[in-house]
Amino acid sequence: MIRIKYKKRMNEFLLDVDFKMPEKGVTVLFGPSGSGKTSVLNLMAGLNENEENIQQSEFSLNGKIIDDLNNKINIEPWLRNVAYVFQDHRLFPHMTTEENILFGYKRRKSELNPDELVEKFKIKELLNHRPDQLSGGQKQRVAMVRALLSQPELIILDEPLSALDYQSRQELLPYIECIHKELNIPMIYVSHDIKEVLRLADYIVVMDKGNIIDQGDIADLCITQPLLTQEEGASFILKGTVSKIITEDKLVQLDCGENILITAENMQLDQKLRILIHARDVSLCLSQPKDSSILNCIPIIIDELQTDKNGKLRVMAKIGKQTMVSLISHRSAHQLNIEKGKKMFAQFKATAMIK
Repeated sequence: MIRIKYKKRMNEFLLDVDFKMPEKGVTVLFGPSGSGKTSVLNLMAGLNENEENIQQSEFSLNGKIIDDLNNKINIEPWLRNVAYVFQDHRLFPHMTTEENILFGYKRRKSELNPDELVEKFKIKELLNHRPDQLSGGQKQRVAMVRALLSQPELIILDEPLSALDYQSRQELLPYIECIHKELNIPMIYVSHDIKEVLRLADYIVVMDKGNIIDQGDIADLCITQPLLTQEEGASFILKGTVSKIITEDKLVQLDCGENILITAENMQLDQKLRILIHARDVSLCLSQPKDSSILNCIPIIIDELQTDKNGKLRVMAKIGKQTMVSLISHRSAHQLNIEKGKKMFAQFKATAMIK
């Protein structure tokens, strides 16, 4: 695990974070605007303003101490082996694409092949262009290749899609997935877009007002952290594989231990998906209803009942090995005689999912 611990007096609050991130995959820093996410990234990258306000710093990477205030260790930014992809790309405006991507490569002697990355990120036709001749999505692809060719041990991405339109964001996401799936470089990624988090996150750290309020696997945190999904009550994630595409109805069948239907297009067979469902959108029943517009009605086994702070009942149940949640009233629970171990059915619309 990579250890990150910083305390710094900010203008509006005390930034006080202490967390560990896995050495593989994508760790997402998630939280509302102004919660301190970018400040944490800047400290990790060594881009520190007002260093006199730093009260504590501990950051090590692959056994190398990067920051340690107590021992007066503060490695210069260019020696940290940490690459940073910013919201606004920050390419050198006087350089061509080729000159930009080779800037770090010449200094670090990367083991990655520039020609292969140029092909993978589809920027071959852009090599002679300057940044002002590129679209927003093209600039970010160039910025990612430049970061990779600097031979980083960690890549920091600060909301790299936030300035792009929807289509450009969708086009860029596969390239970000490629970094950790094919190139095996750990990433720490800032976002407050739950769809990005669903698609990318392996591990998540939730921040608010300068503090870490929770961290862990995204499937667990969706249930316990309303801040993550910005929903009252709980939400939950189901992981599955596309097993059937029903083109005429614009539906996809997803194998999650049980087959469920979701509204989706442009999916591929055997594609792996994570879908988010809000607990308030799930109803429970004792038998499968007939003549209903709700397409999903799947068998479940009740696992746990919890009363939330608003007096509603949170019902946890198993779909195979995965956990689902329904938010219902106590009267409904009494009428259906819901208890641990009871076999029931869960209903939710094919449209009631975020993917």
